[in-house]
Amino acid sequence: MSTSTRVGAYLAGLAVVFLAALGVGSAVGPVGPAGDQHQQPAGTEVGHGGMDMDADAGG
Repeated sequence: MSTSTRVGAYLAGLAVVFLAALGVGSAVGPVGPAGDQHQQPAGTEVGHGGMDMDADAGG
């Protein structure tokens, strides 16, 4: 068996495993309760303890 045949067979097997995992993942869907997914709008991050990290530190 030549090297190119071995590499081709390996890549074909890898593609089969990847497609099988993709199919199972699509069939199962997200795992866990849907209510646990919290998304925060962009640009609304607040620092520790509710402090605004963008404000001047003047004193």
